[in-house]
Amino acid sequence: MNDVLLADLVQQLQTEFDAGDYARGFALGRHILRFYPRHLATYKLMGRASLDAGLSHDGIDLLQRALSADPEDGDLWAALHLAALDQNLPAETALAETYARALLTPELIDDNIARGHIAAREQDWPAAYRAYRQGYLAHPQRMDAALGLLNALYHQQACARAHTLARHILNELPHSLKALWMLLLCHPGEDETPHAPKHHLNTARSLDPDDVFIVQWLGHPLQTYTSPPAATLPPWDETKRWQYSAPLNH
Repeated sequence: MNDVLLADLVQQLQTEFDAGDYARGFALGRHILRFYPRHLATYKLMGRASLDAGLSHDGIDLLQRALSADPEDGDLWAALHLAALDQNLPAETALAETYARALLTPELIDDNIARGHIAAREQDWPAAYRAYRQGYLAHPQRMDAALGLLNALYHQQACARAHTLARHILNELPHSLKALWMLLLCHPGEDETPHAPKHHLNTARSLDPDDVFIVQWLGHPLQTYTSPPAATLPPWDETKRWQYSAPLNH
């Protein structure tokens, strides 16, 4: 049987979850992850769906995997906040709430990181750089500040500094998709590990084989790197169901 497009199965996964058919959706998601075990879009969809299905324990794992690749997704942090609250995990609840508020409603927060988010939304990159830099200096553990600063440096064509910062971020978050791409796009051509660009490209494409997210983030197709062929995988057996059981209090 001929392979099918990964993009088509991801769209079907969205459709299954939108219809509330979690047994079909989770089975399809597991099928995708069998062939693309780091696939970011699938982790995002399954993480949110786990929460909707009352599976907050599973949702925490799925959402944390997605956020390790994309810590700037405020909706995912909001979902993680609810899942951690449901599981009575105070530290995780507080951390997720901090990120969700900063990313989703920065106008309600009076600090430099929030000001950076607002400036970035307006594509005022000099202002975003100043705010993120101050915020990151004060809170070096905040990955939204680090990635915001990285984005501002890239858009101001400060490639050498962006490359250095991307390396630092990847020490903390080895699967940060944006940091991987910034390292690639700002690669100086000289590296102590000659195969590093290929390694980072392979890691980025394992998370996002069709380059969906980086094109979305940058607003234009990549020019430095050739777009890959459309990702495919064997078709899903639509008779499959994942038999799950939500807690009784749901």
